[in-house]
Amino acid sequence: MSKTVRAVLLTDLHIRCDYLPGYLSKQLSTLTRMVNTKPPEYVIINGDIFHKRNPKGEELLAFRNLLKSFKCQHIIINRGNHDTIRKDGSSESTLSLFEDLAKIVVDTETVRIGGVDFDIIPHYEDERKIIADLKGSTNPVFGHFGYDRCLANSGYPYDSFVKASHFKDRLVFLGHIHKPQIKNNIYILGTQYSTSFGEANAQKYIHELLIRDGVVEVIRKPIEYGIKHLVCSPSTLESLAAQHNFSNFYTILRIKLDHLDSALESKIGDSILKRYPVNHLEFTFEDVLPKFDSTYSPSGAVTQLDDTLISKYLDDKTSVFSKQELLDTLDEIRSYENK
Repeated sequence: MSKTVRAVLLTDLHIRCDYLPGYLSKQLSTLTRMVNTKPPEYVIINGDIFHKRNPKGEELLAFRNLLKSFKCQHIIINRGNHDTIRKDGSSESTLSLFEDLAKIVVDTETVRIGGVDFDIIPHYEDERKIIADLKGSTNPVFGHFGYDRCLANSGYPYDSFVKASHFKDRLVFLGHIHKPQIKNNIYILGTQYSTSFGEANAQKYIHELLIRDGVVEVIRKPIEYGIKHLVCSPSTLESLAAQHNFSNFYTILRIKLDHLDSALESKIGDSILKRYPVNHLEFTFEDVLPKFDSTYSPSGAVTQLDDTLISKYLDDKTSVFSKQELLDTLDEIRSYENK
């Protein structure tokens, strides 16, 4: 009988030692628990291992120890934008330090997992490379990039030259975007724990693949432990606590007050810390003015880049760019639009 191969998917770990006391330790213990509770054959980490491009020695050592702690047969790591040493289009990465423990993918390649070929596409500053690799592939994809109009953390549409249509009907698993979401065959994995207040109050998920006889089944489960950033007002704290079990998490709580008062902050803070298991508590000032979302929708193009506009720009002010350089850039923009 065929064997079912299981893979645990992780992404956007953002390992860091410069945040809050105990935060790094909780990152590591959370990830270890996700893998070792039911050890898989594969662990696939889909980019952004570290929070900064040039991680500190403590972070490098922490990740090495994390990889050693995983009870699995194979580890595959895709290069994210935070894993690239320079933001210049090159693919040189600190992940090369871990080649003895995992397969490191720094440039697009096909990897066989459980008898199925997957194309693994790292982050590229030039999205034309991503689009070309997608067009040249028919396999399921792991990628560290977003696509146009998917939702970023704050709910705004992500802007990209990569379109959902580039994926066609194959399975796609994406890192880079921290908000978990599903659209048809596209899985944006999201972070396994919140990495900032930009992800406050969010539900996180762990994803697994079950691969048998060439068929890939996706398992998606809510995560009820780890690290959670939470934001509320004093009046909504009780309902927030009922929704999120603080004791299950390394809880980072932000209380938004409608006026500044150090005595009030101290009083509320003491009350919260006595009543709730909070690892870090902070206060911020509530927005005075309501946020305004414009409903304006232009009937046509607001601005059109063309030769006339560039000529006017050159006539009206001195520019460090030549007209030809600007026209070449215009051609490049048009080539993106036609993809």
